[in-house]
Amino acid sequence: MTQSNIENKKLRIVHVVNEISPAGKEIGIIKLAKNLPAERFTSIIISLSGTYSFGILDLQEVEILSLGKKNGNDWSIPFRLSEIMRERQADIVHTHSWGTLAEGLLGAKLARIPVFIHGEHGSFPQGWKHRIAQRLLWRRADRVLAVSGELGDRMAAATGFPRERVRVILNGVDEAAFFPSPALREEFRGRFGFSADDFIVGAIGRFSEVKNQRMLLLAAAELIRRGERLHIALVSRGKKEQELRQLSSSLGIAPFTHFLGFQNHVNLALNGFDVFALTSLSEGCSNVIQEAMFCSRAVIATRVGGNPELIEDGVSGLLVESNDHRQLAEKILLLKGDNDLRTRLGENARRVALEKFPLRRMIREYETLYLEAYRQKRPG
Repeated sequence: MTQSNIENKKLRIVHVVNEISPAGKEIGIIKLAKNLPAERFTSIIISLSGTYSFGILDLQEVEILSLGKKNGNDWSIPFRLSEIMRERQADIVHTHSWGTLAEGLLGAKLARIPVFIHGEHGSFPQGWKHRIAQRLLWRRADRVLAVSGELGDRMAAATGFPRERVRVILNGVDEAAFFPSPALREEFRGRFGFSADDFIVGAIGRFSEVKNQRMLLLAAAELIRRGERLHIALVSRGKKEQELRQLSSSLGIAPFTHFLGFQNHVNLALNGFDVFALTSLSEGCSNVIQEAMFCSRAVIATRVGGNPELIEDGVSGLLVESNDHRQLAEKILLLKGDNDLRTRLGENARRVALEKFPLRRMIREYETLYLEAYRQKRPG
């Protein structure tokens, strides 16, 4: 193929994911598929297990195929993937996270796809067998990606894979969809029964062990026992919801803890909060921290994963140690008592977000990556 033909060719990209659900990684992949320049790329997403939108995800303008894979090994998956890749005449296969790596790579090789790319988005298995497998399989990829520098460092340290081969592309946010709005603040509080003066600490993220909302409830209980008035707003659902409800009751803070379920207007919720808290035990590159920054929220986040790459402590937000609910309580109290500090952190956060995390930057970096990898495998 000549260089002219490569430059004019519309590249067909197949993304392979474990599932489609309203979580940060999946939302980021959908944004990528929908926003690559249509004159240069077409994208489809193959979900191994299924699609679980819950009415939250905007799946228009993106093609998603679900294979209905059950738990456990299914050796038909690589062959089914290969068949789809051949039918769609894929130029690039991009797998996301450990659960898609082996099946996606084998499917791509069987279908003789020119370019194979694998990306990690946060936690990955680190048992000795997994470390060996990941090192060997990543070496077969044309590009290996991480969503934060810290994740890239961790991937290399855990597996012995060369750090210089891990390319970092941070997530990005659509600035037209996330912005500060006093009107949205008023709407949120009216809709969910909060007063204009209520102090609300909000969290958005699936109710799971790794998101560790327990830490936030313990911090709230500490402050409420001291006589502080505040509300905790938890947006999402998940396996730990009943456990969290029981914890809030046992701590005596159920009247001040609000489970708001899934919300399809995240910008509304973020604007309704006074402080956004993320208490995860592990993170890659947190979409919701970035979204909170675009909304000029004061952010408190645990010092894990890529969070310190997003938040400069004391400048564009506050960082606390993982699982230290007492330290979190003190930071909440600090922000509760200092509106000027909340405002300053929020304004700084938005300025940083507009400079470093716009969606157009992320799209441009992936566009460059795909074209670069394809040109290397199909030189003119």
